Amino acid sequence: MRQLIHMFKFDIKNTFKSFMGGYIVIVPLLIILVLRFFLPDMDSTTSTIAVVTEGPHAVRQEVIDELESFAKVIKYENIDDMKQKLRGIGSAEGLYWDPEKEQYVSILERNIKKNTVFSTGARMVRQYYVKANYPERAKTNTFTFDVPEELSNRSETSPVATMGGSIYILFMVFVGAFIIGLGIVNDKELGTNQAIKITPLTKSEYFIGKSIFPFLVQLFYAIVALLILGLMHVNILQVYIVVVTSFGITLLIGLLIGALAHNENEAIGIGKLLGMLLMLSILGGTLLPDQWHWVVYWTPFYWVYDVLESVFTQTATWIDFAWKNALIVAICAVY
Repeated sequence: MRQLIHMFKFDIKNTFKSFMGGYIVIVPLLIILVLRFFLPDMDSTTSTIAVVTEGPHAVRQEVIDELESFAKVIKYENIDDMKQKLRGIGSAEGLYWDPEKEQYVSILERNIKKNTVFSTGARMVRQYYVKANYPERAKTNTFTFDVPEELSNRSETSPVATMGGSIYILFMVFVGAFIIGLGIVNDKELGTNQAIKITPLTKSEYFIGKSIFPFLVQLFYAIVALLILGLMHVNILQVYIVVVTSFGITLLIGLLIGALAHNENEAIGIGKLLGMLLMLSILGGTLLPDQWHWVVYWTPFYWVYDVLESVFTQTATWIDFAWKNALIVAICAVY
């Protein structure tokens, strides 16, 4: 155990000594932060309407209350402040009262002259007038928040989070392999692997020691991905089981890189070639029709992606989850 701990510490030092080692450990954090910006939030799924609340151009409070039931309403004291808001780039609308024509005016942000589309504010005002003057008439438009019955079983999680999280954890499997491969290659270049032969450390202990740090990196970034992408509501135990079983792929590719490469440049080149398997699996799992998924059944990357996506969409059953993880281990054992 003491020898494994020493090997683990030695591996961490060597990893951060080289630029490439530190790069592949730190960059995944930047990638997941960038991915977070692509996730939609509540503000991006609702209309934004700027209204005037004071003076001759003020919008009635009952109209504002109606707007707030389905849109984000931003209030301004005068029409100049509201128009200043609409000079930017975005999808906000403006609504104010025209005292001369005695009617509401709805304007669109950065609107072009030929645009004849009714704004959300215009539709709401129209409905308000119909309701006030013709109370017996049915509503022209009805805003509802109900989910159709045929979509009631859909996942509430953003597809960007489920697909992005699956691809990211799959990417970290490859990053862990790179760490192992580069560590072995660096030991070759420095002659450390020859020096280890005269120590009590066995070859199996050497490889186990080399695997501890990449394994911890994968565990760490798995929980980071869940936190940043808002996936903490999924079954975390299942996620970590997938990380553990997929570590077989990490060992397989890492040892292959270490065995074939004689220097860092060769290791990077071999890693890029093997990375095509990763890309093939992702493309197969996302772009191919279901009846053609068998084309990528032979690669364990595909099964990792498939089982992670089912976990993140909360559609995975334990039986389905178990046999897919067993298949990942079996494919790695065959290779």
